[in-house]
Amino acid sequence: MMKLDRAGLLMVVLALCAMAAVVLGSAHIERQEKAHSQQADGLVLSRSLAALNPERLNATQGRNPLLNSLLSAQPEGNLAYILWVNPEGQVLASATRPGVTPPPSALAQEPAQWFSSQRRQAESSDGEWLEFQAPVLRQDALAGFVRLGYAPPSLRWSSLLSASRLALALPIALLLVVLIGLTRRDAKPLMQMQTALQAWASRLDLKGLPAATGWRGAAIFAQHFQNCLQVCEQHFKTLESRSLETLAMHRLLAYKKNRAEAAIHLFPDGVIVLDGEGLPALANAKIEPLLGVKPSSIYGHAPHEWCEQPDVLAFIQSQRLSHSRPHIRPARIEVDVTGDATRSLEMAGTPLVAPNDPSQVYGTLITVRDTTRQRMAVAAGAEFVANVSHELKTPLNSLKAYSELLLDSGGDDEALRIESVNVIAAEVDRMSSLINNLLNISKLETGAISLTTARVNVHDLLHSSFEAQRQSALGQGLGFTIDAPLNLGQASLDKDLLRIALNNLLSNAIKYNRPGGEVLLSAVEVDEATLEIHVRDTGVGMSAEHLPHIFDKHYRIVGDSSRSGHGLGLYLARQIVELHHGTLSVQSQPGVGTEFIIRLRKIPALYTEGAAA
Repeated sequence: MMKLDRAGLLMVVLALCAMAAVVLGSAHIERQEKAHSQQADGLVLSRSLAALNPERLNATQGRNPLLNSLLSAQPEGNLAYILWVNPEGQVLASATRPGVTPPPSALAQEPAQWFSSQRRQAESSDGEWLEFQAPVLRQDALAGFVRLGYAPPSLRWSSLLSASRLALALPIALLLVVLIGLTRRDAKPLMQMQTALQAWASRLDLKGLPAATGWRGAAIFAQHFQNCLQVCEQHFKTLESRSLETLAMHRLLAYKKNRAEAAIHLFPDGVIVLDGEGLPALANAKIEPLLGVKPSSIYGHAPHEWCEQPDVLAFIQSQRLSHSRPHIRPARIEVDVTGDATRSLEMAGTPLVAPNDPSQVYGTLITVRDTTRQRMAVAAGAEFVANVSHELKTPLNSLKAYSELLLDSGGDDEALRIESVNVIAAEVDRMSSLINNLLNISKLETGAISLTTARVNVHDLLHSSFEAQRQSALGQGLGFTIDAPLNLGQASLDKDLLRIALNNLLSNAIKYNRPGGEVLLSAVEVDEATLEIHVRDTGVGMSAEHLPHIFDKHYRIVGDSSRSGHGLGLYLARQIVELHHGTLSVQSQPGVGTEFIIRLRKIPALYTEGAAA
C-alpha cells in the first residue's frame, strides 16, 4: 500500500501544479486582453478629445466638467489622468485619480509624432503609465495636446483568487479526487490477482510470488506473472492439440453419421432409429407418407408426443431401451392405420449392437413398410384362384355329366348325342379361352411377349374376328352387325394379338347382352393416321362407379352369377392395345348398353417397311 500512497501523493502534487498553471495562464491571458483593450480605448478616447473645440477643454474656475465626467466613467484602476496642455506643455485643464501625479510633459515636436502612445515612468513610485497623446487644432493651427494616462494591467492576488479562476480549478481538484479513488479501487483486483497467482503457482510447482512492496515488488510481480503466462501458453498448446484431436474425431463421427443418414434415406422402407434413451435420433423421409409425421419434428421427442396411431405407438414403446430394460428382442408385427384411407403397415424392430460386443445395445432400428398393395394382391390372387377354380370346375362338371350320360345311353339317342357333343365342345372352348388368357397375361407381365407386326388388312381382320364370335353365339337370339368399309386399307399390326383383344371385347358384348339384343362392330378412319374400332352392345350396361376400374386385373362386377367372368379379358385387351401404342376406352349406361373404343395409330405397312429398309 506504500506504493499506492506514493503514487497518490505524486498525483496530488501534479494536480496542484496543473491547477497553478491553469490559474496563472488564465491570469496572463486576462492581462494581455486588458492591455489590448487599454490600447484600443486610449486611441479612441484621445482622438475623440482631440476632435473637440479647444474652448470646451479649457478649465472654468480650475475645473473642467467634461474631463472629470470622462475620468469618472472609466473603471477604477484603468484610466489614471486626463490632461489638456498647451504646445509648451503647460497644463490648461486636468482630471486625475486621487493619489496620481502625472509625469512631466514630453511633447513631440514633429507633426508625424503628434499622435503617439508611450510608456512613462511615474514620479512617485516604481510604476509606469501608458500615455496617449493627440494634438488639438484651432483653425489648422496647433492649440495644444490631450494626454491620457492608463495604469498598465498587473497580476494581483485578488485577481488570481477570483471566483472565475477558482471555478476553473475546481474540476481539476474533483478530477484529482476521482483519480485517486479509481486508482485505489483498481489496485484491489491487482492485489487479489497476486494472491490468486501465488496459490496457482504453488499448484503448478512454481516458486511462490512474493508480496509486491514498492516499485521492486511490482517488478517481481510482473516477472512471475510473465512466468505464469508462459506456463499458460504451454497448457494452451496442449489443449489446442487435444482440441484438434477432438475436432478430427467430431468430423469423423459427422462423416459416419452422414453416411448412415445417406444409407437410411436409400432404404425403400420407412426407417426410425431410436437412441439409448428410446428417443428418435434418425429417420428418413419415407416415414412421412407412412405415419403422417415429418422426420425433423420427431427428433428428441418421446413417441407419445408425435405418434397418433395406438397400435404403432404400442409397438414403438415396446422397442424402446431404458435403464430398466437394457435389452430387447427383434420383433415384427402388422398393423392397420387409419387416415384418408385404411392402410396396412408391417413394422419390424431390430436392436443395434456394438460390432465387437453384441451384449452392448446402442439403440433400435425400426422399419415401416406399406403392405397394403401386397395384402390386396394376396387377397386378389386368392380370389382369382377361387374364380379360376370355379371357372374350370363348371365346364369339367358339364363334361363329366354329358360323358356319363353318353355312356349310360349307349349313344343310341341321336338328339342326346348331338346335344352332348355341342355342350362338350362349348365347355372345352370356354376352358381353352381361360387358359389362353392366363398364358397371354403371364407373357405380357414377364415381358416374354413382343409385337410381331406385318401388313394386315384391317377390313379382313375385323370380319374374321366378328364371324368367329357370331358363329359361337348362334342360337342365343342376338343380332350381329358389322360396319367395316373396304377402304380401311392396311396397317402394321400384330394380327394374332389384336385378334385376341377383339375376341375378348366381342365375347363380353355377347355374354353381357340381353335376349334379343344387338352386337355391333364398326370401324372408321378419324384421319389419315388414326383408326377407331367400336364394339357396342345393347346389354345390361355398367354404372359410372365401375368404369374407372373395369380394366383392372381380376376386377369383376358382382351380379348375375351366370354371366360372371374371371376379370382378365378386358385387362388383357387393354394391355394388347397399349402395346400397339393405342388406347382403349369405355362408355356405358345401365340398361342401355356398353361401347368399347379402340383408337390406334394407322401406320401404312409400305411406309413402315420402307423406313426399316
